[in-house]
Amino acid sequence: MYFCLYFVLGLLSSKGCFSADPNPEKVVAFAGENAILPCSLKTSGSDDLPTVEWSKEGLKPNVVFLYRNGFETFEMKNQGFEFRTSLFMREVKNGNVSLRISNLKPSDAGIYQCLIIRRNGSREATDVQLVVAAVSDPKLSVDSDENQRVTVACEATCWLPAPLMEIVDEKGNNITDTVEIQRADLTECYTVRQTATVQSHTAR
Repeated sequence: MYFCLYFVLGLLSSKGCFSADPNPEKVVAFAGENAILPCSLKTSGSDDLPTVEWSKEGLKPNVVFLYRNGFETFEMKNQGFEFRTSLFMREVKNGNVSLRISNLKPSDAGIYQCLIIRRNGSREATDVQLVVAAVSDPKLSVDSDENQRVTVACEATCWLPAPLMEIVDEKGNNITDTVEIQRADLTECYTVRQTATVQSHTAR
């Protein structure tokens, strides 16, 4: 009998204030939970509230939330984000135009832009990278060949962070032979596959 043991490393994320750094701030959250993408603007009591457009790179249509004239505008919104994005409306007047995304999906991962358009036509844009952490049930398979060799394979698909896995025998010995790790460019999740090959007479 063989087992696949897996462990998850802790998530690391950097948090800080916005700047004009070309490297976007990174926000990490788990699939199924909520994420807050930070964005702020300078306001004064005499200023009219600007238009705030949140968009996602590579998405068509790319608008995930549009705030105009004090209200959300729906006609340009991507349907995939319907009822899942919002601002903290009571905080907008204080300059907080952070975007809340609920019920996160792995496909939500990517680069988001907070675009502030003022009445005088001036624009301010800030990018935020969203990383959606996800896990799936590891799959264990056992195959044999004509040479009486047994190959045990364990695969974890689209994990973030990458899991640490071992294939062990009934005595708890690590018998892993090969490890393959692939990383998806868009979601940044990892697929890990490990195999172990033993002679069938050693199997219990």
